[in-house]
Amino acid sequence: MIKYRAGAGFLSLAMACSLIMPVSAEDYSDTETWYAKCSQAQTSQSGVKACQGFQEYQKNRKQNLQDSINSYNSSIASLQSDTSKMEKLAKEQKELVTNLQTQISEKEKSIEMIEKNIEELETKIKAKEAEIEAWNEQIETRMKNEQTTIGTNMIIDLIMGSDSLSDMLRRISGVERITEDDQSQIKKLNKLKKELVLQQDEQKRLDADAKSQKAELENQKKQASELEESYNKLVEEYQKQIAQLEAEKRSAQVDMSSIRDFVISTSFSGTIESVSGFIQPVQGGSKSAGTWAYASGGLHLGLDWAAPVGTAVVAPASGVILYAAAPVGSNSGYLGNWTGYPAGGGNTIQMLCNVNGTLYAVSFFHLSQSIYVSAGQSVSQGQTIALSGNSGNSSGAHTHIEVYNLGSMSVSDAVARFSAGADFAWGTGWSGGSTCEAGSAAPCRERPEKFFS
Repeated sequence: MIKYRAGAGFLSLAMACSLIMPVSAEDYSDTETWYAKCSQAQTSQSGVKACQGFQEYQKNRKQNLQDSINSYNSSIASLQSDTSKMEKLAKEQKELVTNLQTQISEKEKSIEMIEKNIEELETKIKAKEAEIEAWNEQIETRMKNEQTTIGTNMIIDLIMGSDSLSDMLRRISGVERITEDDQSQIKKLNKLKKELVLQQDEQKRLDADAKSQKAELENQKKQASELEESYNKLVEEYQKQIAQLEAEKRSAQVDMSSIRDFVISTSFSGTIESVSGFIQPVQGGSKSAGTWAYASGGLHLGLDWAAPVGTAVVAPASGVILYAAAPVGSNSGYLGNWTGYPAGGGNTIQMLCNVNGTLYAVSFFHLSQSIYVSAGQSVSQGQTIALSGNSGNSSGAHTHIEVYNLGSMSVSDAVARFSAGADFAWGTGWSGGSTCEAGSAAPCRERPEKFFS
């Protein structure tokens, strides 16, 4: 802080304490812009006032989100076997999570900007203090020189009094002369002092804001953890109930005209290279749910492989693509989202492949929009065919994999059969029957874990 010396003390302004001003009526909906603006030092009181308003807006935004989370958790606690209610809550949870993740991301960026700007502000304050000190010395020196020429010491004379009225007038005249001569410099000095006080106040505001945002960030991360925990409970309940609903929706007659552009043509006459074994199709992640049932109960017809959105999905064997479509967003999935084909699959691929002389069909559900193949295209084992996602009737980022053993069926027969009805289940249905391990004849469902570790 600047210490003003006695000789120039009477030039210092009496700086008023910052007042708490009414919050301005600003539009704070563009939070990214306001975070960027208020994470740096303001150069005017109107800017400070606007940022105070943004802080209040953020508090209200945080409270509204907390109220929504509380309401959501309360609804979870009263869950019953009602899939429509579960689906409604799942969609609500996705919106809450998106909102919360946005706020967390904004806060992390804001804290980083604030800390950087505080460092820059400290440098500016030191420079401003040095500039003020130089002005103080210059003006004080000029005053002393002026005082010498008029033969008086103003500070002592004015405090201690004078011998006569004419003496007093002489001294006052001297003060007026000094003020007149140095008026321009004094104005500049006072302006610098005002700027310094604002910078020092802004340094304190930014420091307090950073501490406050760090505390809020930890609280929001805790909220995210609690929200995930309650959502997992919802998913468990939903998985117990979903099998019948899923079977009904996927068994419904498909409108072939709506998906014809994504289905292989009967004119395909190529062959498929036989390979000695499958390779792992999802290049990262881990098993999150197995076949034939979820850990919490409820039918599950395939292998769920959890991996972040954007993880490479490769052809587990050489083959031909029977179906490939990406009608929805990469991370648009939630429970009860029946988009895609088959219903709820989101972005999907099905392919034919030949392993050790046996023909297989392999399905991939819930992919991202980044699908790199199309119906009728031949692919080689290990070739990237898509990226994993969270689309359709999905509770999180993962790829759902199903495997069908078509036995000795020829490639041309398999293509003709799929082209006619786009039956992803190959006649095995969606209710858990016709498994190969139970002795069913081909086509039958294989446990994907038999091939993919």
